[in-house]
Amino acid sequence: MVVNLYYSNPALLSVHGFGYLIPRSVSWNQNPERALGVVFDSDANVGQDTAPGTKVTVMLGGHWWDDWSFYPDEAEGAAMAKAILKRHLKIEEEPAVVNVGLHRECIPQYTVGHEARMKKAHGELMRGFKGKLAVAGNSYTGVGLNDCVRAARDLAEAVYSQEAGGVTGLETFTTETKWVTVPGRGLFGGRSRSKS
Repeated sequence: MVVNLYYSNPALLSVHGFGYLIPRSVSWNQNPERALGVVFDSDANVGQDTAPGTKVTVMLGGHWWDDWSFYPDEAEGAAMAKAILKRHLKIEEEPAVVNVGLHRECIPQYTVGHEARMKKAHGELMRGFKGKLAVAGNSYTGVGLNDCVRAARDLAEAVYSQEAGGVTGLETFTTETKWVTVPGRGLFGGRSRSKS
């Protein structure tokens, strides 16, 4: 559930930045609504608005609500978002406008075997279309907007440069994952991407 709140007061936030995410380690009594995070839209999108004020977006639920048989309605969602803002940011003013949207299963989660399936898909696209069909989007190399824009840009550059044999957009799955150990944090893996 996403709750957008607009406050007439342009100086409502005591802190500034993009916002914050709430880690899973936060206890239930600190996050009974099971919020995922808060975006400070006024800070994240400076210069976009014609009316002064403060805009925030509260994201609720996600994996926390997976086993729920029913979801909060719009009024409950708005109340939950306002409770979070009051508890976390000490915002007690009533918003001038509230918009609540419930989005079921809106963020795809790759399942076990995703890398192997994408490597196989790359091979099938190359065999079937000889590099003349390429893919980009949240089903392949990243679910976020930034991932999708990056993948589309990289793909457009590769198509434009007419790389030998064509491209599929899934080339990163054909290279071996490079693993590194970060002291005190464990093992992390990644692949190289095209030049930015």
